[in-house]
Amino acid sequence: MIVPRFPQDRCVILSDSSVESLLACAMASEQQQLSEIDSSVILPAWWEWTDEIDLMISVVDPAVVRQAGVYGLGVFPSQSVYPPDDAQMFSECSAGAIQSRMLLEAGQIALRAGIRRVVWPIRVMRPEMNVPVDELVDQIAQVIDRAVLTARLASLDAGEGTAVDVVIETPFVDLSNEQMLDLADDLAVPLETCWWHHGRTLPNAQERFDFWSKKMSLRSASSGGQIEIKHQPQAGLSTGA
Repeated sequence: MIVPRFPQDRCVILSDSSVESLLACAMASEQQQLSEIDSSVILPAWWEWTDEIDLMISVVDPAVVRQAGVYGLGVFPSQSVYPPDDAQMFSECSAGAIQSRMLLEAGQIALRAGIRRVVWPIRVMRPEMNVPVDELVDQIAQVIDRAVLTARLASLDAGEGTAVDVVIETPFVDLSNEQMLDLADDLAVPLETCWWHHGRTLPNAQERFDFWSKKMSLRSASSGGQIEIKHQPQAGLSTGA
């Protein structure tokens, strides 16, 4: 099984409460126990383009808190790097522009907190996509370039006298769906904490719930294990914390 390279020191984890973010929380918690470092901190974020941003945040925000709680990680109080509330501005921005803005702000927040590593758990391949990873090489390269260049800009903007540069890492960017399933299975992450489990009327939510629940159920059946994503009754967009 491929194991992604993950920071061995304290980091800021950008979290959209997806499976990728959940795995980042699990791996950060594991590093904390192995290296006896201070706990990493979660920064709520959203980097996919959507025309339902307000509804998405209403589901993502409490899910971020749930995932952080499972692994005993802190969440930045009253801070996030969600897209702008201005609907017109958001609709006129490309996904890349939204990501650059988010990463620059995240880098600045990390530096102010005295943390030099930011983990951006973006992944080019998504469950609803059915194309080989090698066909996504250009997109993967673009994501990595964006992370490197924005980190450099955030470090320059920190001002003279700042001795530490920030680094933005993308440990899952080139992983396939099957590789992510391997990681989720190996780390036994609680998939019911993901945003799509509590808001299946939202874009792509039902697709992602179906993908992960079916795949993990098949793995559980083949291994004789008890892996299960609990089904909860849906009541509009009410999530609870």
